[in-house]
Amino acid sequence: MPKKNQWIGLVEKLLKNQAMSSTELAYRIKQNYRRISPHARDVTLVLKNFSNKFQIIEETTVSSTISNHQVKLWGLKGYIYDSKYPHFALEGADF
Repeated sequence: MPKKNQWIGLVEKLLKNQAMSSTELAYRIKQNYRRISPHARDVTLVLKNFSNKFQIIEETTVSSTISNHQVKLWGLKGYIYDSKYPHFALEGADF
């Protein structure tokens, strides 16, 4: 795995507890790695390449003062998450 994507393990660990949006994941990555700060788009592009581990739970449109944009909610394959925020894991490989 390229050094720039060393945060995949952290994302996997985070998603065992709850599903998160690309934006939330990017924020958590920045908190844990000083020199790595991917944008939400970068997180989405990388996680799409690991489709054997990660899945898009939901895609929703978020409105801001500037524009509307799509936000993806990510989870681990084989896990079932609560449909309401904070989308805690209900079932999965560890249950």
